[in-house]
Amino acid sequence: MSAPVSVITIVKNRTEKLCYLINQLEACSPTPDELLIVWMTPPSDLSLITSDKFNIEHKFVNQEELPIAKARNKGMFDAKNDLLAYISVDTIFSPACLEEAVSTLAPSSIMRAPVRSIPITSRRQPYSELLHAKSGINLGKPFSVTQTSDTSYNDALPKASLLKNTGSVDKQDNNHGKFSNDSSASAMFFIRKADFEKTTGFDETYDGYGLNDEDFFTQCRNVGLSLTDHPSIVFSPSRDLTRCPVHHLLDFVHNAQLFREKWGFYPRKDILCAYADKGLINKDFEHNSIRVLRLPNENELSESKKALAPIDKPKKVERKVKKPLNKMLAEPKAPFTSPADKPKSKLSALKFFRGTERKSA
Repeated sequence: MSAPVSVITIVKNRTEKLCYLINQLEACSPTPDELLIVWMTPPSDLSLITSDKFNIEHKFVNQEELPIAKARNKGMFDAKNDLLAYISVDTIFSPACLEEAVSTLAPSSIMRAPVRSIPITSRRQPYSELLHAKSGINLGKPFSVTQTSDTSYNDALPKASLLKNTGSVDKQDNNHGKFSNDSSASAMFFIRKADFEKTTGFDETYDGYGLNDEDFFTQCRNVGLSLTDHPSIVFSPSRDLTRCPVHHLLDFVHNAQLFREKWGFYPRKDILCAYADKGLINKDFEHNSIRVLRLPNENELSESKKALAPIDKPKKVERKVKKPLNKMLAEPKAPFTSPADKPKSKLSALKFFRGTERKSA
């Protein structure tokens, strides 16, 4: 049985996590009606995955890489159902999450799932095991996966507000500019398509790292949507990210200036203050425009990039994928003009991970 829900996710090269996401959706009761996968890179032999439980629509970019905001918008606006579920590709969620959203999401609202960070080593654990192991986590303190340690469940940041609010921006909760749920809310959120269209989607003028989520959920408040909690928490693997992502300094400062011009205040002042403490920007940025005083040195860049080192391609998984992929690439490919013309004989050679299949492009 499927629910009239369109699930949207975006992927660049995290195929292992994508396969796990599909497995989770196949285990949901009910399953979604469709999954839209927006690929941020041009199509390849790794970017055609199917499921026996629901339809999967692949959206591709033709040439250059697709920015995050544009990729999200493409999936959300192209979805066919009224109820949309955006799920980050590395999120671990309850099998009942779709049913709970269908039964509880009210019109003119957006439902965000509280996020709990887990150690990277726990990223393959089933949701039920993670839920059982969460003793010691304060459920009243959702926290961002972008600011937690990968060594502890309990490295929670200050409590964030999830107030329902239909007022104007300057009447919103006063947690803006500090750490807030807006930083991690796109791990999973539900919204009706008509309400998403009211927001005009994610602002595509932001470039590079940072503040897409903060801007989007500020826009949701601005157009009168109430922000509510999903009944279930979700888990997301964390990396040992610093509170001061110095290798994204120029992107973040640029986006922070755009945000202030648009909304009248600076977002994520915790990060901006960390930049100021390091002498990267002026300390009086709240009263004046942000000025970059110096660029990060090699040691700062090295530490920041190390914290963000990719973990998406474990060696064991690479070996499993490499062998069938090499066989497939060595085989002659018959031309086709429509999905019905794809050679079906290669299907069994391209299976990998339970519940998913790969087809040649």
